[in-house]
Amino acid sequence: MAIKAAELRSPDGGVLRNLHTKPLLGLLALAVPLAWKPVAHAMSVISHTWMHGPTLVLVSTLLTLLGFVVVWLGLKKDELTGTLFGFMGGALIFAFGVEPSFALFAWLMDVQPLKHAGNLVLTPNLVLMEASLAVYLIVLIFTGANKDTRCRMFLWFHRNFRLRPNKPTPGYRRQFARIAAMETVFISWFFYLVIIVAVDPRVLGLHHPGTYLLSACILLWGIYLVVFKMIRYRAMGSAIRYAIPVSGILWYCLEITSLWGWYTEIWVLPFDYPVANIGFLAAFLLVVLLANRTDARGAAPGNG
Repeated sequence: MAIKAAELRSPDGGVLRNLHTKPLLGLLALAVPLAWKPVAHAMSVISHTWMHGPTLVLVSTLLTLLGFVVVWLGLKKDELTGTLFGFMGGALIFAFGVEPSFALFAWLMDVQPLKHAGNLVLTPNLVLMEASLAVYLIVLIFTGANKDTRCRMFLWFHRNFRLRPNKPTPGYRRQFARIAAMETVFISWFFYLVIIVAVDPRVLGLHHPGTYLLSACILLWGIYLVVFKMIRYRAMGSAIRYAIPVSGILWYCLEITSLWGWYTEIWVLPFDYPVANIGFLAAFLLVVLLANRTDARGAAPGNG
């Protein structure tokens, strides 16, 4: 039966009414950051194919600035809209600011690729990104020292290791756009580091038993979070913020299995699979639209 347009417009009827309920709301929230992943990869490949040198730097800089503008505009929005603005801004900042910066400076500093047994393991930009591990951990520790944080990972460490920095500030109002943007950048950066360290033969290696074990644990972790956490959410804003790290976990599993040769990543071959990649873009826009049309009803586990 065809869905009536009025049902899609009304948050109290049709499809959107069902999206307010568990587990659909949590799954829709998860689809937002997860659907962005193939789009971001395709956009990166297209930009590096069509543009080079100063043109690529200029376009990447402008898109990064656009990301900051989007985040800034979201600072005064409500929780759901602010979260969406923050995620989109953070996604642009990472895709066109963070990632290309490693490639640019690897080229400027003539960083050599990592090879093992004559095979390319890490490109120069990934070698340079691996060197950022210590900086990442230092910044992460100071970020976790925020006494007003609602991040469930940080709260877990505060609670179980008696690391609570101080009592939360009374009446503190969170900036959801800033939180979602920082989370998007930090999570993307984190899983880049995880997969780089995993495939580095000086640490583990692509086909090392430790890499298989690590990947199996990450997969089980992701399944647990989806089944026992994500589907419990009843508020879209907090659900999307929780979905950002969960999508990173699931995407790691897709990335590592593609490196094992289990399948072909068609999102890094947008010119060979244009229809599929247009479909990924359409799917991303659709889930963002649907997520934005839902109400943040009821209480839900906090995040961010």
